[in-house]
Amino acid sequence: MSQPRSRTPLVLGIIGGVACLGLVLVLVLGGIVGFLVLREGSEPGPGTEAGPAEGTGGSTGSGEVVAPPGAAADQPYLELSTSDDGPVVDVYLDFLCPHCQTFEATQGPDLQEMAEAGEITLRMHPRPMLDATSSPAGYSGRAANAALCAAAEDPANWYPASAALFAQQPGSAGLPDEELIGIVGEATPVDISDCQAEGTYLPWLEQVVEPEAQQAVPGTPALLIDGEQFSGDLTSSGSVRKAVEAA
Repeated sequence: MSQPRSRTPLVLGIIGGVACLGLVLVLVLGGIVGFLVLREGSEPGPGTEAGPAEGTGGSTGSGEVVAPPGAAADQPYLELSTSDDGPVVDVYLDFLCPHCQTFEATQGPDLQEMAEAGEITLRMHPRPMLDATSSPAGYSGRAANAALCAAAEDPANWYPASAALFAQQPGSAGLPDEELIGIVGEATPVDISDCQAEGTYLPWLEQVVEPEAQQAVPGTPALLIDGEQFSGDLTSSGSVRKAVEAA
């Protein structure tokens, strides 16, 4: 009479099969997770900039330092006028700075008049100081570049271009390049489209103008007369003219 066959091998086989299936599932799942992790790591995530932010117009600068015409590559200002015997007036401003907007409205006409009369050597230092505070970042530099693009054709274009940019100063959202081109185009006879799209003067602003300004003045607006910081009221009409005449 034959002995009943033991079920142990069958049980063990079933257990082994289940274990193998589990191992296969683990490997498959692991592969899927690994693929997803690799895929996630290869794509820009939130807070990672993949390129120029939408709305900026894409001006990023070529990286090459190009100074405005008439200025050396390491010269941190745009000289709008030269006087043989008048004082040197250095103006530091930022196109996103609300106090600079007030300064432009209050002191800008006097500075332009004195410069055009040859009474002063006027040097403009347009800072990208507040670039990080606009959204998207970079408005101060792009606005300064727009004014410089106009001044590159004729330094006299600086006055109407900068006045128009301050008159239409935005909030923290900034303005796209298309609007900056339009503002400057309405204020001057210059088409700055190519210059603005290339961000021609951004490297100069960032690498030459701003580092010097950080050492020279505490903020914007700031005005130096023969190297001495003006300590009067920049919001008072005529205050700068009086100080210049007394220098």
